Amino acid sequence: MGSSGASQWRLELFYKTRKELQEKVIPFLQENGIKRVNLTNKTKEDDLLGSCRALCRALPGADVCVHYSLKWNYHTNVERSFGAFQEFCADMAALDGKASVMLVSGGGKKRKLDTVRALEMAGAVESFADGLPLYACFNPYFPDKGDLAAEKQRLEQKLRHSGSLVKGIYLQTGSDLQQLESGLDFLQKAAEKHGSCHRIQLLGSIFLPTKRLLAQMRYRPWNGVFLSEEYLSGVEAAEGITTSVLKIYGRYGVVPLVESNISSAVELRRCHELLQNGK
Repeated sequence: MGSSGASQWRLELFYKTRKELQEKVIPFLQENGIKRVNLTNKTKEDDLLGSCRALCRALPGADVCVHYSLKWNYHTNVERSFGAFQEFCADMAALDGKASVMLVSGGGKKRKLDTVRALEMAGAVESFADGLPLYACFNPYFPDKGDLAAEKQRLEQKLRHSGSLVKGIYLQTGSDLQQLESGLDFLQKAAEKHGSCHRIQLLGSIFLPTKRLLAQMRYRPWNGVFLSEEYLSGVEAAEGITTSVLKIYGRYGVVPLVESNISSAVELRRCHELLQNGK
């Protein structure tokens, strides 16, 4: 596994329109020298490629990872959907700047083309997208043993079927430290089993805890995010658990992805302090 620390952290971007990206988000990134960013895919109208181009133009040396949802980019059938994914990846590979794609199935109704199937199809294509780095996801926090076993099986399938395409794994955020360490041990063994130990990069999500975030996660939790009562009890407790998560990340060489809206100097300072405390 690669060795990376909190100094190489990434930031997930939050915006609703291209105008907001151009007039608010990009100037904030420029002002603070932030170049390692992630773009989410939450609707079928998202202009992922256009947003990535705008970031690469505005931030020389930008490192942009685009989250590509097979749910929101489904086109009639498996073949057309995979064709759209392949075309998108080829366009991403042609961009000026460091670009990568994190592939997600998306929630809700199951479709015939999920992440496992898409990676299997991509692995069968010679020189898929000119070697564009692809990333897969793994959630070590499922409380149900059956769900966790299924998640581990899917992770192994992603590594086995994709050939050398999967360059890294993003871990879902959560609060159970024992399950996190167990999941990271499993990832190491899975990578070694599939001959991937030398190339797999690990990245892991964290939140910047706020009262608003904790209220949202208690009453309208995100799908697949499992947070303990202790975490949800208050900002101080959540920060303490996040610090422990970051220390585990550090031991395993996991690059933190801050999955919170950071758009002010105060929020950025809190973020830096949290990352520093987790070293």
